[in-house]
This record gives sequence, structure tokens and C-alpha cells, in this order.
Amino acid sequence: MAIRVSDQQLDEIEHGRESALIVHSKRTHKGYAVISESVYQQVRPLLQFVALRLDAEAPGEEDSPQWTEENNSRRVELINKKFNQGLTSVEKKELVTLNAEAEQFRDQTSGVRTEILELILAGLKRQDSKPITG
Repeated sequence: MAIRVSDQQLDEIEHGRESALIVHSKRTHKGYAVISESVYQQVRPLLQFVALRLDAEAPGEEDSPQWTEENNSRRVELINKKFNQGLTSVEKKELVTLNAEAEQFRDQTSGVRTEILELILAGLKRQDSKPITG
């Protein structure tokens, strides 16, 4: 199956007026980006990294932290007590454990983090705004 792209569309990608051409499938309703090969070569390691993260198997039931409403309620109770009257050493240890479990649950259930991509984008924008000297 061939994709038909006009010369004008290719020129816009090649000369940087457009970073990508988005092609939509009528059958799947998914979009695909067409980018120049030189841009692809530059971002390929990043794309491979992201693809590996997306393809990584979801943790099994036995690996997933079991975060429940009861755990969350107890954590909130301990946080409030910490600031209102203080915690015993046993309660401090319990809060540390609950906080670690909450973070682990959040990390395993949230999507791929985009902070690094946002930093790369900000760096690229900043680089584009600098005058070329030579």
C-alpha cells in the first residue's frame, strides 16, 4: 500500500517549515508521523528508548504493590498526626513504609514520564532561538 505525499508537503518537511506530516488511517483511525530521514536518525535513540518503555510488560499481580483505600487512609491519618501531635518511632517507620509503597504504586500505574522529553524540547527551542555565529 502506497502513501501519496505531495511534493509541496515533502518540501515543507525537508526545509523545516513543518516538522512532520501526520497521516491518518481510515481503517484504524490512528495517526502516523512522516519525518525526514535526517531528523529520524537524530531522534532514533530517543524513539527506541520510549518504544522500549511502552512495550515493557506490565508488572504481574505479584509484583504490583497493593495500594488500598485503607492504606491511603492510614497514611493520611499518620501525616495529620505527625503535624498535629507527633509520631511514635513505630508510627514513623510505618509512615516511611506507606510513603514508599504509595510512590511505588504511583510509578507503576502512571504513564511514561515526559519530563525528559519536555527538557529536550525546551533545549531545542532555546537552541533554535540562539543566533548562528561562525
